[in-house]
Amino acid sequence: MTKTVISYRRIDHLKAIALDCGFTNEDAKQFGKLSKTATWEALLETYGIPLESVDTVDTLDTVLDTKLEA
Repeated sequence: MTKTVISYRRIDHLKAIALDCGFTNEDAKQFGKLSKTATWEALLETYGIPLESVDTVDTLDTVLDTKLEA
């Protein structure tokens, strides 16, 4: 049985977008450490890839988490 793990971390969403766009870890290393969110943001922003979808997901997660805690 395969278990699907969904990550809600911003860096994971940014990495997924970058990899879907055909970028590699080597491309990202030009902008800093692979473990830093700012590295992936810089990579995407440099090539004009919008980050709105990542921000929307993070906002939605926060709203859902807040509702679940209430």
